[in-house]
Parts: sequence; structure tokens; C-alpha cells
Amino acid sequence: MELSCQLICPCNQKLYKTASTLKAHKLTQAHLLWESSKDEKEHLIKINRLENEVGHLRRLNIILMERITSLELCK
Repeated sequence: MELSCQLICPCNQKLYKTASTLKAHKLTQAHLLWESSKDEKEHLIKINRLENEVGHLRRLNIILMERITSLELCK
């Protein structure tokens, strides 16, 4: 049984024979464009997740403020 390492770039699913050819590919405009669009997508997902969390925390804050107000009125 032989073990081998395959160098595949996720931007184009191509197999590269050596690490230097893969490294050279990663410097091409096509790969850099793919990488930046991937980074942008990840940032948008993170922003959306954080906005959802902020909305949830605002709703919790409103609920807590209503409870505090109702407790103060009961005194």
C-alpha cells in the first residue's frame, strides 16, 4: 500500500504535481479573485450572524426592562 499526498486547489479542483506549482497557481489572478470572493462571503455570513445576535440581545433587553418596570410598579 502506497501513501501519497495530493495537492488540489479548492478554487478549481485541479491536481498539482508539486508544491511549487500549487504555490505558483495561488499567485495567479484567478486564484486571488476566488480567494477574495470567498473571504467576502465569509465576512457577510459573520456580519449576518452578529446582526442576528444583536437583535436577540435587544429583544432580551426589552423584556428585562419591562420586568424591572413592572416590579417597580408593584412596590
